[in-house]
Amino acid sequence: IKLIDTVLNPLKKIGYHMIEVLRRHQNLSKAEARKVAIDMLGKVGIPSAESRMDQYPHEFSGGMRQRVMDLEGG
Repeated sequence: IKLIDTVLNPLKKIGYHMIEVLRRHQNLSKAEARKVAIDMLGKVGIPSAESRMDQYPHEFSGGMRQRVMDLEGG
């Protein structure tokens, strides 16, 4: 899943963006998509991945936002 094509809406939390893309492309429940998204954040080195899901894009550094946008599911 490439999030690079998705613009991060500053009014939506990072978790919202990731869950919506995963649900759309992998036919997952919201709970399943959240678990996958947390795992993906951890794999790209985002610290405290679970709590980061509830943060807004402006709360991430530029490098962390880029890693979120560059995520690819295996």
